[in-house]
Amino acid sequence: MKISIGVITKDFNSLEPIDEFLENASKHNHEIHSVIIVYSHGCDFRLVESLEEKVKVFPVKINNAPEMKGKLIKMGLSTENIEILLDCPALKKYGKVPYGLNRNYALIKALLSGSEALVFIDTDVYPRVLIKDNDKVKEKEIDFIGRHLEYLKKEEVIITTSDYSGYYIIPPMNFSGMKELFIGLQKEDAYGFLRNFDQHNCLNLDNDKKRKIFKTDKILGGNVAIKLSALKELPPFFSTVYNVNGENVLSRGEDTLLGIKLKKSNKKCIDIDTKIFHNTFGNYPEVPDMKKDKSIKDRFYYTCLGWIGRNPFLNWLKGADIEEIKNKQKKNIIIGSKAVASYLEDERFLILPEALEISYHNLERVTTEYKNTMRAWNDFINKLEIRGG
Repeated sequence: MKISIGVITKDFNSLEPIDEFLENASKHNHEIHSVIIVYSHGCDFRLVESLEEKVKVFPVKINNAPEMKGKLIKMGLSTENIEILLDCPALKKYGKVPYGLNRNYALIKALLSGSEALVFIDTDVYPRVLIKDNDKVKEKEIDFIGRHLEYLKKEEVIITTSDYSGYYIIPPMNFSGMKELFIGLQKEDAYGFLRNFDQHNCLNLDNDKKRKIFKTDKILGGNVAIKLSALKELPPFFSTVYNVNGENVLSRGEDTLLGIKLKKSNKKCIDIDTKIFHNTFGNYPEVPDMKKDKSIKDRFYYTCLGWIGRNPFLNWLKGADIEEIKNKQKKNIIIGSKAVASYLEDERFLILPEALEISYHNLERVTTEYKNTMRAWNDFINKLEIRGG
């Protein structure tokens, strides 16, 4: 199986962690077909040359990919569909790229360059896991590619994925109104975990030798392998950008769409229970302190806005009662936003109810964007099959 590694980034200015994943693959006798680097702003081509000594490298710039565009034209895609797949107005206007479009660039490049499987890694994850050994937390290297291939090679499996070890994206917190905040953010499950933060400091550990492999529809974009021949049965990634009080914010959950659609397929997505290390806040092993560290507070603020931006589309996709869910979320987010703003002494969080209103107001625009993306993507996949993959 020709395996490519896909990385999305704003600026490609470091070999970390790509070099570590390549070294890990080599150590376990896995040949990597190529590394696809999708970037939106800058690229240090000296680093590309350094990587090319080990592996084939495809640097692809958002809104400036003439080779990809040329191939799509040659395949017979319409100008309109090519624009939908490759054009990013939000980058031109606001300097932002939706996560979904970023990942789709990598998928398209992988398909056009002969890859058979694409493994996505984020720029802050590593091919090792955090485990508990004699009451001490230690890092342990694992066969990252091998763990994915073990199940991806099975005919009925089209995606393998898993969660992360490291500090949870939501830092430790505890205040009256916290439950309402997470109901409003549609992250109710997080509340139970956070409520007991004093026992674990929101640090997730890998199950190590007690792995539990299971079928799932929860896909994590930074720890996922996709069998590319299955894309005719799957949708692309999808997310959007929305404006809150004059600031353009990226919605989260570009990988959620795949999971929902997978439920309707007879193929499987398998959680390989390999929680690779995610250096979430860039300063592991320091326990995240949102009150003292502004960068952690900032990240949580934009994460909240990202979930709010995702939720209306997610609910529409699931066929839920939009009005009923919105009313429940709004009632809770009004309470939760005031509570978290007071707890963190940060008035920015008071805008969360307004962000929710804006997000639901944008739903019609977002669903239109999604339908257009699906139409263009299906055209691409159909023409790829005619061409012979």
